Amino acid sequence: MKAFAENGYQGTNIEDVASELGMAKGSIFQHFGSKAGLFFAVYRRSVESLSACLDAPDEVKIEGFWPVLRYWLERTEHLIQDDWIPYRVALVGNYGTDLSLRRASTGTW
Repeated sequence: MKAFAENGYQGTNIEDVASELGMAKGSIFQHFGSKAGLFFAVYRRSVESLSACLDAPDEVKIEGFWPVLRYWLERTEHLIQDDWIPYRVALVGNYGTDLSLRRASTGTW
């Protein structure tokens, strides 16, 4: 996830990822099939983690729309500064690749 966040999709090299993880490049391809397959797995995990970060607690929800909006805005700043890796991967997936991301409803990524 960190490699895609730092280097984007095009700039990430599977050989470097494998080296960082201390495993063979072939193991990554065997499990994910391709660089795109690895990215889709990383992207999905990133997007899923973002929604959990932005869920407003019940005590905020009962206060109404504006407190929830304020909560989201404050969390977004936190995501950009502290938890930037999943946030950046989501941005790369949405805007920084020429890959066609498939919706979860189809069951395929």
